[in-house]
Amino acid sequence: MIRNLSEAEFLPRLGLAVGIYILWAAFFLSLAAFENGGVKVLAAIPVLLSAILFGMRGAVLGTMVGIVGHFGLHAIAGTGSFGDFIQDGNLINGAVLLSIALMVGYFNRYKSDGASEVVQKSVDTLRGQERNLLREQLNTISMEFNASAHRKLVITEVTRCAATHISRALRPDFLAIAVADLENRKITVEQAIGVRMLGFTYGDVRSVSEALNDSLSAGELIAVNHEELVELTGTSHVAAATLEAGLRSALIANFRKDDGDLVAQIWIGSAGQAQYSDLEVGFIAQMAGHFKSAVENARNSESLKQLQRHLVAQNELLAQMQDGVEGAEGELRLSNNQLTHLNESKTQFMSEVAHEIKSPLAVMIGYADILRFDTEHMGSDQRKYAASIEGSARQLEVLIDDLSDITNMESGHFNTVKKPHDVMKVVKSVVEGLKVSNPKFEMRIQLSDFITDFEVDGDPARLSQVFTNLISNALKYSSEDQFVEISARKAAGKLRIAIIDRGLGISDSDLEQLFTPYFRSMNTEVRHRPGRGLGLFLSKSLVEEHGGSLTVSSKVGVGSTFTVELSPSSNSAIASAA
Repeated sequence: MIRNLSEAEFLPRLGLAVGIYILWAAFFLSLAAFENGGVKVLAAIPVLLSAILFGMRGAVLGTMVGIVGHFGLHAIAGTGSFGDFIQDGNLINGAVLLSIALMVGYFNRYKSDGASEVVQKSVDTLRGQERNLLREQLNTISMEFNASAHRKLVITEVTRCAATHISRALRPDFLAIAVADLENRKITVEQAIGVRMLGFTYGDVRSVSEALNDSLSAGELIAVNHEELVELTGTSHVAAATLEAGLRSALIANFRKDDGDLVAQIWIGSAGQAQYSDLEVGFIAQMAGHFKSAVENARNSESLKQLQRHLVAQNELLAQMQDGVEGAEGELRLSNNQLTHLNESKTQFMSEVAHEIKSPLAVMIGYADILRFDTEHMGSDQRKYAASIEGSARQLEVLIDDLSDITNMESGHFNTVKKPHDVMKVVKSVVEGLKVSNPKFEMRIQLSDFITDFEVDGDPARLSQVFTNLISNALKYSSEDQFVEISARKAAGKLRIAIIDRGLGISDSDLEQLFTPYFRSMNTEVRHRPGRGLGLFLSKSLVEEHGGSLTVSSKVGVGSTFTVELSPSSNSAIASAA
């Protein structure tokens, strides 16, 4: 009990000492009236008690109070004077009492100092154990957050997980977590817990530059107490908002990538703490690495999901387009079948028409020819009429033959009978036939650089048809006072026959479609001259059927040159030499 009193607070000990002295005075006055010797012994009780309660200083002070009190109380009681006090040896008794009190006070001080040291060591040990326990708890929470956060695939879930673990570790009165959108340079509060703080509630958005320019949010990790918050209110709206919300300390952290770009910002506040400890600050720093990687993982997951949604939408659109294409293909297939059927019907119709027309044409040509030479029964005018009928019938026959050839080509029934023959004889035969049909052509057709013979594998009738078309066109599209030149020469082992006219010429736009069936130039001079747009197409097709080529070069107002190139027969001397 006495040890507990010595370790009590100062005021309780002082009150106890004063009370004991008052009690001693009361006993002293009561016993002094009977001159009881026990009065002297009572003086030692408060002195020794002072020594116990207040140490050596208490011993000295208590002794002096005891001696003075002893004398004073005798004087009050009328039982003696100061002289009597001295004569009775009370001074010696007082000295002895002081010595005993000093010894008690010194012993009590020694015990108190030793006890205080032991107590302090116990307190330090207890604090160290508590600190280690707190460190282990914070490390455990950090590891649990790392394991849990990396399973979250949405940023909102990552921030919710972080808020839960920080709340467990620090038990803040306020917590807000904001995540940066670097593409739009914005930072949005994703989680807000505790007291409402202006500008830091869920969904609040600010620019990244604004979030980093505040003096309280500029560093990587800042812990401030109440006094520091007050000092920062002039330069930091975050500090002002923190104090306005009733918070007395704050912890602000910026989580950044390795390149310095902001990932997230965390604000933590407490209404009861002077300042967050170094262990708590270290816990937030430890959370930074886990949080950044978890946010990056969630961002990648969200980007992948967005890409997947985009791909799904594209696939759906592609499927719709494919359905449309399949529908269009079905329609085109139906249209193509209809066109094929119509083309077959047209081919059959033209073939039948050609066959049906040829028979009466042959009769017309035959009788017209008889009438043309019947001088006994027909007058000259009548014979001219018959000759005109024969010419028109023969033109109609050529047209029917061309249409029949095109029809056969389109249907795949076009045949040529190839055999080795001298193509130069075919050219000469065509020239002679044209001269006979029209005496005016005698002076207009010129042969130059004309070789005598060249054997090819081909159909003489079809090649004759080619040269007839080409030479007739050259005569038709040039003036009657201009001649058509025909040259034939060997080049690189092949025969090149060129039909050259000085006529209208062909424009570049017409050259692109010149060998298209039924094509007629828009040139008015050309359209005024008879033609069906079939001859050149047939000529090119027939030459290519013989393994050769038909080319043209032309200039408007100057003339045109059509060149037929043919290879020699495989049995000819030219081919053997090659």
